Amino acid sequence: MNTNTFLDNSFLGNELRQWLFALCFVAGGFIAGKIVPSIFRHLSRKTAFAFDDILFSKINHPLTLIVTIVGIKLGLDLLVLSETAYLWLHRSFSVMIIVSLAWTASRALDALLVHYMPSGPLDPASPSTTNIKPLARKLCSVVVWIIAFVLILRTLNYDVSALLAGLGLGGAALALASKDTLANCFGSITVFVDRPFRINDRIKIMGYDGFITEMSLRTSRLRTMENRTVIIPNSVFSATPIENISADPNTVNQSIVVKTANGREKIQKAIALLLEIGTGTEGCTGAPAALLVNINGSACQITFTFYVAEGADYIATLNRVNMAILSRFEEAEIALV
Repeated sequence: MNTNTFLDNSFLGNELRQWLFALCFVAGGFIAGKIVPSIFRHLSRKTAFAFDDILFSKINHPLTLIVTIVGIKLGLDLLVLSETAYLWLHRSFSVMIIVSLAWTASRALDALLVHYMPSGPLDPASPSTTNIKPLARKLCSVVVWIIAFVLILRTLNYDVSALLAGLGLGGAALALASKDTLANCFGSITVFVDRPFRINDRIKIMGYDGFITEMSLRTSRLRTMENRTVIIPNSVFSATPIENISADPNTVNQSIVVKTANGREKIQKAIALLLEIGTGTEGCTGAPAALLVNINGSACQITFTFYVAEGADYIATLNRVNMAILSRFEEAEIALV
């Protein structure tokens, strides 16, 4: 049989030649869907930038889907279809393209945030305070898919304005019901932007004095000087004054009480020892002060002020100073009350 005559035969309103060309485009779409991402991935590995490697690893699958869909669409466009079939095929492919583009945009934004936004757990010396990356990644993804959902509804000829009006009322009700959660999330954003403190900073807030050990989207954990954990809603940070003791060298004021029976010379020796300890102990900085501020029949009170260097471990420095006081006073036979 003549090949041309065979290809001229019709099937479902289209010549076999048209079906063959359509099949070639469909197969080409599947093949190109495998090849094109591999080419981009190979090119990205030759560059000196790390971001393009992250980007193409993220968008590899959605890019494959897009190329495949385009190939299938080009193939089916070669066929003569009924008006109804063409309409629904066109809408179906439009929906698939929107989903693929939304998937690609979501993964690309995720790659940007992964590469450029700082993450936690954070180093105490870092200028950042919290890991805001999970919130940003989820928020970007939700926004992209909401836009994609609206575009899909418009493609399917739904009344988007009525839906948006309903969503607006529902969103207002949801916002009222979850206002505390939203306030806590915005509080964490406020801390991230304003940076009133960092992880492991010592702060005073709402009568609590301690170190920020952890910060999530809703709450933060503060370890008090009594080694107890206080869970603080993040909304508090945007509405309450915060005293950041770690922002400058920490000033430590201690009251050292010695027995009056030690005598004048030993009390003078105690003051001299305190000044040496405040200067020579690891983690201390600046010029310490030691003053005899009160005397009674049985005890003398010495106010001792020293400074913990910025970046030094406050607890460890305080422990070293106090142990040095006990040791040096014991050696000098200075009795404490």
